[in-house]
Amino acid sequence: MNKPIIGITGDIVNDVCSVKIFYANSIEKAGACPIFLPPLYSKNLIKIIARAIDALLISGGGDIPPKFYGNGGLNLISDKRFYFEKKLLKEIMTLNKPVLGICYGMQFLNVFQGGTLYQDLAMQLPDSINHKSEHKIKIYNKSKLYYILSNDNIRVNSSHHQGLNKIGKGLMVSAYSQDNVIEAIELKGYPYCLGVQWHPERFSSVYSKKLFKSFVNAVKNKKGILKNES
Repeated sequence: MNKPIIGITGDIVNDVCSVKIFYANSIEKAGACPIFLPPLYSKNLIKIIARAIDALLISGGGDIPPKFYGNGGLNLISDKRFYFEKKLLKEIMTLNKPVLGICYGMQFLNVFQGGTLYQDLAMQLPDSINHKSEHKIKIYNKSKLYYILSNDNIRVNSSHHQGLNKIGKGLMVSAYSQDNVIEAIELKGYPYCLGVQWHPERFSSVYSKKLFKSFVNAVKNKKGILKNES
C-alpha cells in the first residue's frame, strides 16, 4: 500500500546536509514515508519537489537571520535554507498541502507570514520561564490543536531561546506557556498548517503521537484534518 511522502527540511552545516533523525522516526511511526530535502536554488526543482511530496515538515534549527524580520540572532541558519524553505512553502501552500513547523519551523512560519521574533527571551522577557526545559502549556479550546490533542493543558519539552513577537498575517495563537510565550500557531482558513515551539519528535507522549498522526492523516483527508487515533 502506498504511504504518504513527507518532505523534511534541514540546513547546510560544514557542507553537510543536516537534519536530526528523530523527525524521520516520528513520521515513519505515524505511517508515512519520510524523505530529507536538501536546500536547493532551482525554482523548477522546488516546484517538482512540491508536487512530489504529500506534506511538508519544517524541522528545528538555529536562528533566522535578522535581516529577514528586523531583529537579531545568534546561531544563524544559512541563507540557502531560508530561501529554499520560503520558495518551497509558497509552492506547497499553492497546492494546499499539509504543513507542520517544529521549533525553528514555527518561527519560520511566523516570519513567512510577516511576523517578527524576540531575539532572546531571557533578555527581552526577563520574567519568562526556562524554555530549554519541560514545562506546561495552555491550549486554546477552539483551535485545531485542541481538536487534535483533546486536551487544553499538557506538558511539553523545548530547547529554544527565541520566540514569537508580532504574529504574522492570517495566523492565530493556539497555545501559550505559563509566562505567555507563544507555544503554537495555526494558519486560519488553511486546511492544515500548524507550528509548535516544542519538540514532539523527541518527546515520547500520547500527545506527540497524536500530533504526528494528525499530520499524516491530513494528507488522506481533503478537508485537512482527521480525528486522531490514540
